[in-house]
Amino acid sequence: MTEAMQNLTRKPDVSMSAGRRASEERARAANGAALRWTPGPDELRLPHTEPNPVSQNIHQFVAVVDCFDSLRRHWRDRLDVFVGSDQFVHWDPAYHSRRNPTNAPPSPDLYVAFGVAKRQRLSYVVWEEGKPPDFVLEIVSPSSKRRDRVEKPALYAKMGVPEFFLYDPERKRTPVLSGFELQDGNYVPLPGEMLTEGVVGVRSKMLGLCLCIRSAGADIFDGALSWYDPATGEFLRTSQELAEGERQAEARAEASEARVAELEALIEKMRR
Repeated sequence: MTEAMQNLTRKPDVSMSAGRRASEERARAANGAALRWTPGPDELRLPHTEPNPVSQNIHQFVAVVDCFDSLRRHWRDRLDVFVGSDQFVHWDPAYHSRRNPTNAPPSPDLYVAFGVAKRQRLSYVVWEEGKPPDFVLEIVSPSSKRRDRVEKPALYAKMGVPEFFLYDPERKRTPVLSGFELQDGNYVPLPGEMLTEGVVGVRSKMLGLCLCIRSAGADIFDGALSWYDPATGEFLRTSQELAEGERQAEARAEASEARVAELEALIEKMRR
């Protein structure tokens, strides 16, 4: 796990404040069931960091951070949606890091789970959460191509993850972006579809969003992995895009104010 991604997954506060209790009550009302707001014993006991973390290249890192950021913003008002990244997903209660180290749990680049509490997690423990993640995205890296393309899909299918998406930022194999849904224990490809402005994406039935590659504009990369919301006909924006939009709006407002001041000065000069 990289240091940058570890910062996104700080150790949770096991105490429950009055605000958290209120949040839990709202979550119950919204979902019809209680959500776990404190870590279970196995989440605290099981390993949550890799002894020998694998570094990420910049393409992989940017894709993960942008997708993670925009999804978190998209569901910022939902208490029953958790968006995780680069965390162990423990699915085998018999796993022991010393007894069977080769059977380590996967750590998806990005995953989404519905019907679980939005809280900080050390790791995602399937039997304590009561379900596996609903969606998993893996970004193919040069050091783990076979594991990303073959081993992980088989493991996620065995785990019961409804949807699995795969993206190759180096574009060495086609399709560069693919999505699969679980049917009878096996992953079946999801079709690509035309979204807008000539952009083709893959629709996630679980998320209600389409994952696609679009022009990155002034970015140094020739394409950006983005989410498209068919309900609004718009792309989900990242924090960086929102900040840039605000900067441009401020620049336009300043230019407009300067132009008004210039015209007022000109009018005053003509009156003289």
